[in-house]
Amino acid sequence: MSTTSFFASLQDIFSKLSTGALREKAWDHFLELGLPDQSIDAFKYVPLKRLYEMKLVMTPLEISEKTIEAHILPECRQSYLVFANGRFVPHLSKIPAKMVVLPLHEALKNYGPFLQGRLSKGIKEETDPFAVLNFALQEGGIFCYLPPKLQLDAPLQLIYYSEGEHTYSPARVNVFCSPDSKISMAGTAIGDAVHHISLDVAVEDRAEFSYLQTSDASLMLTDFKATQKSRSILKHMSLHSSGRLTRNRLNVTLMGQEASALLQGLWNLSDNHQCHTHVRVEHQAPSCHSLQKFKGVLKMQSQSSFEGKIYVHPEAQKTEAYQINKNLLLSESAIANAKPNLEIFADDVKASHGATMAQVDEEQLFYLQSRGLSQETARGLLIRGFIQEMVDQIPLQSVRDGFRF
Repeated sequence: MSTTSFFASLQDIFSKLSTGALREKAWDHFLELGLPDQSIDAFKYVPLKRLYEMKLVMTPLEISEKTIEAHILPECRQSYLVFANGRFVPHLSKIPAKMVVLPLHEALKNYGPFLQGRLSKGIKEETDPFAVLNFALQEGGIFCYLPPKLQLDAPLQLIYYSEGEHTYSPARVNVFCSPDSKISMAGTAIGDAVHHISLDVAVEDRAEFSYLQTSDASLMLTDFKATQKSRSILKHMSLHSSGRLTRNRLNVTLMGQEASALLQGLWNLSDNHQCHTHVRVEHQAPSCHSLQKFKGVLKMQSQSSFEGKIYVHPEAQKTEAYQINKNLLLSESAIANAKPNLEIFADDVKASHGATMAQVDEEQLFYLQSRGLSQETARGLLIRGFIQEMVDQIPLQSVRDGFRF
């Protein structure tokens, strides 16, 4: 698999960007890591050839308020941030009162002590080449700051709008949730570009952060990274019912006692579409709780993979950590791969992991048909029963009502 043309297009993009110490550092680290191939576990099932056959470009995009209007969720009419081909567009955005939203280059001046250290450390310790590439090539990233005790009632929507099949759209959002703050976000990716979304969140003591990710993008890479302090709460949910190729990477570190994290995902795939999920949850402190729950419905020639890891440090006693991936295969050609993983170095821990692959139960199908339902209706009810638990947990009513299966 040749990557020469693809890599050359990345170099061309980098050469045209403004210079900066962190950008240079990220690019150098990307060169050290190199482009991944399928010999790396995290990319074993990802069809990288689809991406590497592209010659990417990165161009500014002018969009109107009318273009964005149709994509604003009903719950977020007064609270949304707009990105066009990866660049933040402040004049089309509505920022919640008392919340601070700044371009990264400005935030590095005003919030330098926190942000500079976090970004530098993140680049240095990152092992995923695409995560580093996002930082090296992004140019319109932002920093969101929630002051202490600020609790936003309405969810904040992040609208990632992009155009151009070979356009690389690297959006970056860094969020700092001060102690006792609370925010709910919903990310929406739209368009036929190569979306690459990076969300880096610091959840401080007793703060609450939740994120719902949806996408109509044809090709999307996501990197979600979070650190949690004592008694903080994190919720993340990703939904996929369209799009040719999606790769989600989640990396959560519970650093303070009694922190809790809930990571969920639901995908409904058809044709030859693919969704790949790579999760790492790291328990560094005692008495923390985490749950990973991911479900997939696969039709036709679709494919999915789930690789999840729970890592429990020796000092993280009284950890509770659970992980489950369930898949419903509706075609003999559909493929689901799963690799749950535990690494536990503490003694007082409750933990479990598992994965299942199943087809529609023929006995249940026969029973419903014997009660007068058509095969199609009966099959639909069984599929709905499989995913209903996850659908019920979608936090926004408009998204819940519109989820297709």
